[in-house]
Amino acid sequence: LKLPQSCFDSSPQAASSVDFAGPQAEMANDPKQESCTAMQAACPDGLETGSLSPVAGMLAQLLETLPEEDRCHILQKLMVNGINTSSDTVDEQDQETSQTPWPVIAFLLFSLGVAIYSAQIIRKEKKRYLSQNARAQGSFKQYLKYRFGYWYAWTPGSAGIVLLFLSFTLLLTGGFLMRVIDNRPMSESMWSAWIWIAAPDGGASADTQTGRLIGLITSIGGMLIFALLMSVISSFFEDAMQSLREGRLPVIEGNHLVVISHLNCSLAVLLEEICFAEESEDGTLIAVLCPSPKAEVEEFLRESNVREWMKNSTIVVRSGDPRRDDDLKKVAVQAAKKVILTSKPGVSREEADVITLTSLMTLRSNDWPLNGTCVVQCQLVRNQGLFSRIAKEGSKVLTSVDFVSELLVQCSQQRGLAEVVRSIFCFDGDEFYVQPMEGIKGRTFMEVLFALPRVIMIGIVTSNGVELLPPMDRVFEGDERVVVLAEDDSDVPGEATLRTLEQSVSPHVLSSEKSQGLKLLPPKQQIVVIVGWNEMIGAMLVELDKTVGPGSTLVIHSPIAKTVREEFIFKAQRRRRHTCNNLTIRHSEGPLGARFLLEELPFAEATTILVLADKEVGESSIADAQTLAVSVQIQDILMRGNNQNTLRPMIIPQLVEADSEDLARNSGILDYMLTDQLVARITACVAEVPQLSCIIDCIVKDRSCKFCIRELKEYPAAAALDFENGITFDEVSAAVACANEVVLGWSSANPAEGAWEMNPKERDQKRSWQEDARLVVLQKVERGDPGSDSSPVAK
Repeated sequence: LKLPQSCFDSSPQAASSVDFAGPQAEMANDPKQESCTAMQAACPDGLETGSLSPVAGMLAQLLETLPEEDRCHILQKLMVNGINTSSDTVDEQDQETSQTPWPVIAFLLFSLGVAIYSAQIIRKEKKRYLSQNARAQGSFKQYLKYRFGYWYAWTPGSAGIVLLFLSFTLLLTGGFLMRVIDNRPMSESMWSAWIWIAAPDGGASADTQTGRLIGLITSIGGMLIFALLMSVISSFFEDAMQSLREGRLPVIEGNHLVVISHLNCSLAVLLEEICFAEESEDGTLIAVLCPSPKAEVEEFLRESNVREWMKNSTIVVRSGDPRRDDDLKKVAVQAAKKVILTSKPGVSREEADVITLTSLMTLRSNDWPLNGTCVVQCQLVRNQGLFSRIAKEGSKVLTSVDFVSELLVQCSQQRGLAEVVRSIFCFDGDEFYVQPMEGIKGRTFMEVLFALPRVIMIGIVTSNGVELLPPMDRVFEGDERVVVLAEDDSDVPGEATLRTLEQSVSPHVLSSEKSQGLKLLPPKQQIVVIVGWNEMIGAMLVELDKTVGPGSTLVIHSPIAKTVREEFIFKAQRRRRHTCNNLTIRHSEGPLGARFLLEELPFAEATTILVLADKEVGESSIADAQTLAVSVQIQDILMRGNNQNTLRPMIIPQLVEADSEDLARNSGILDYMLTDQLVARITACVAEVPQLSCIIDCIVKDRSCKFCIRELKEYPAAAALDFENGITFDEVSAAVACANEVVLGWSSANPAEGAWEMNPKERDQKRSWQEDARLVVLQKVERGDPGSDSSPVAK
């Protein structure tokens, strides 16, 4: 490509013509002339357009087609722009080299400070290494590793500090290498090093070979730091998730209910009963504190179908020791309205009370709950007073195990009574409530009894305490509260209706002779057989001695050694300040399931057979399986006996798990007691209705009242009823009330719905009365009557 002579002649600074193919001409000192000389020297003679790139070739061909004047003008413009651009680039590079931005200076000063600080730490550790005579244990390098491990374990956020230090070191190293080796500005070197750390590309963005090598090394370090960063972030989130799984965060609630319990079947029953009780109050929040891991407790509740019975309540689980303040704060026990403290299962009664007492002392020392009360389970009767003194005012202390043991004995005296007790002491049915009542002043107890629809009144609460079954002619003063059996507290009316006795019951029934209760038969001489052994037997012996007549015999069959049992019985009587006078105790030793040993026991002559759960077995399901297996064997032994026409003794097994209930029914065993479930239910009932503890004392401890199964014809006033046309529950209630007793339910008209219909709601609806129909009544036991503590027989 030849440039015409006029191209340079037209320039005012030109000194001679220029030919790219000819010899180099002497040029002036003008930059444009120097550029032309450089172009002549750089362009070879006879340059062909074919040796250029396609785009450059097309531009050269285009220039050839232009007129000479235009071609000159374009080439002059190109030369001038090239000279200016080159000059500006050189000036900018000189300026960047001479001036370092202030952020880089600050970063370098910071780096220097970190280096000095690190050197001081190493110097200090070196001094300590020498002063502690650690040289004999290892080298200084090993000592630094040891000290770093200690610092890393005990310094919060140590992983993040190490990660920042490594990133800082890599950034500084990469930046300095780029500055020294590649001779690039410091700011650009630092920026390139940061890019390679944050977005490693293996040095592909570098312009030189040395830059690419430095970029490769820095990129490898950046990938390692990124991996460490991901590890730290993953560990952080894993710790956060683990904290949520383990329930380390405290419960932020108030006016809630706290349950302090251990992981067993009773926990699920207790929570279920509370949820049933709180359903009508739009539910509540229940915070559970358990020593077992939170995930394990939640899995246990899921297996117990918690979503089916939780209703509209909420259950929150936390893991911790109830004897520690910090763990109690996890469930916000200070702001709770009620705290339920249960006994530890699987240990001796003395040890269980020690653990409960320690937790109770922790609550008391902090005055927790601040505005609430406690319900505490106590194993030993003698500790009940101590627990009551330590617990906050208004709290209730329950010896639930003794109560259930005594209730088990009472239920063994009458068929069907066990099912009545199961239906009363739970919230999935009818239960006892204590409520104030308007419109009762000046009316008698019997009049109010028929003026309360859908509930059954059994007693009153005055300033002197609870009085069950007062005289039917007792007149209300108006400030009393009534004790009623109702399906829910919302069913209890706030005011008695104006309905009179004459509107409810026939005058013939009301005109019947009044009495203060049916005459009780004296206790008979009995033979009672107990198969099995556990710590409930202490309370059962005392209750049996109060129930049976003089000269009765108790046979105990168990694999436990006879000497161990005798020592336990002796201590149990001392603990309860009672000596068994009506019972003669005999022992039989051997495996529970040994058929030949069972056949030697006096089952045919016995009136009651109690089969106790062996709680020394590891799993409660195995204990229940053993109990039911022994019960079925006893049934078979009785069936094969010679006394086919005599009434068979009542067999009442003690079950632990509710899952065994169906198996017992399918085996034909209807009179059974779920003792652990009953303990949990009673605890829940007292937590919801604190006055229920007084009712329990009246029934069991004071023995002023008891549940009974009666026939309607036993009541004299029943003779005035019209059985042919059917009778109503109001008429039955009136006939029983004439004997100063209260009927709680009657035999179900439809056996498929259950054996008993407690608290019938349609009081005026007539039904036919079968010969085998029975009543469930609450009966008064006067002092001096047979079976009471102060009776001559009991003494």
